[in-house]
Amino acid sequence: MDPIQFTLAVFIFLIGACVGSFLNVVVYRVPLGKSLVKPPSACPKCGHRLAAYDNIPVLGWLLLRGKCRYCHAGISVRYPIVELATALLFLGYYLMLFHWGWGPYEVHLSGDAAGFSQHRIRTLEINRDWPVLVLHLWLIGALLAASLIDLEHYIIPLEICWLTAIVGLLFHAFLIKPGQLGALTVNPTIGAAAVGAGLGVLLSLLLLRLGIFRRSFEDDAPLLEVETRALAEADRPQPWPPARIRAEIRREVLFLLPAVSLGCLFAAMVSRFASIGSTWTGIATEPHVSGALGALFGTLVGGAVVWLFRIGGSYGFGREAMGLGDVHLMLGIGACIGATGAAVAFFIAPVFGLAIAIIQLVLNGRRELPYGPYLSLATLVVMLFCTPIQQYLGPGMEGLMWAVQTLFQTGI
Repeated sequence: MDPIQFTLAVFIFLIGACVGSFLNVVVYRVPLGKSLVKPPSACPKCGHRLAAYDNIPVLGWLLLRGKCRYCHAGISVRYPIVELATALLFLGYYLMLFHWGWGPYEVHLSGDAAGFSQHRIRTLEINRDWPVLVLHLWLIGALLAASLIDLEHYIIPLEICWLTAIVGLLFHAFLIKPGQLGALTVNPTIGAAAVGAGLGVLLSLLLLRLGIFRRSFEDDAPLLEVETRALAEADRPQPWPPARIRAEIRREVLFLLPAVSLGCLFAAMVSRFASIGSTWTGIATEPHVSGALGALFGTLVGGAVVWLFRIGGSYGFGREAMGLGDVHLMLGIGACIGATGAAVAFFIAPVFGLAIAIIQLVLNGRRELPYGPYLSLATLVVMLFCTPIQQYLGPGMEGLMWAVQTLFQTGI
């Protein structure tokens, strides 16, 4: 590592620490509905405004020895831990993506009678691929904030998810070009389906606002497992019987119908009508549009895979399976890393859930944990191993896309 690269690594570490300090503000204030800007940081005990030098990430806490300078009340060790963890994640992902060859890369396959081998012919370069780094670091920060809030409050703020989805769409539309490592692209038929499904979601939101559709669980939400167990022990009636939960889930199915219908309609139109298909192909292959369609498709697939399991699990077992916050979290993830990455992250998340559940059971007995942190951990892994995952699943995904396109073309 030359001096310039070392300086950049130090800079990224320091930026990560500052982002971690901001995430502490997000984690504390967003669930309470407070502004992220006003009032300035202050001691929660005495209310005294903190000086700038007291807010230096990690060092400020160490210099104060974990106590307020004015009232000497204890300051949670969580603050420097979050700051240091964010800094290390930022630095670690920069090194792994741009120096150790992880993440997106291009390989050349060669083989003979003795077998096949692969050689990396193109890896990420900071001068060319800095948008990929910035997007990955943004996603890491968003996942940290969402997971910490989910662990403490059992909610995922939708603002974090939506903002991440918007950032992913903008980066893939304007900064990460087609053909660049980490770019997201789809064929015109799938792109048309994504546009139709996206318009269907907007239509459902409009119908929801007009009162034609009704929100699921709009009066309240099902209790957590620990709360339900407490009611059972007190011999009190359960407020959410299975029949009521299934009725609420049917509202979500109705909400998704316009998206499914318009997605199929748009895909069929560009596949079966040559003039429409030709015009759309010219639009969909334009670089900015192509990137936006890839991110939009990832957004929809990321949300859909969780929502379908939520609907199936809730209807089958008669209790709420996962939360809509997980759906929105996967929307943001899909917009950043694409449809395949989001789907893989969802399916490997239970591995982390099982491991952590076993640890919890051994250490302090059973405790219900939210699913958001598992999705975040799985996403962090997928971000590093995206190329091997794509190589393994690529042929199957291409076959699936071909089958879908053929289905719309033939109308079978």
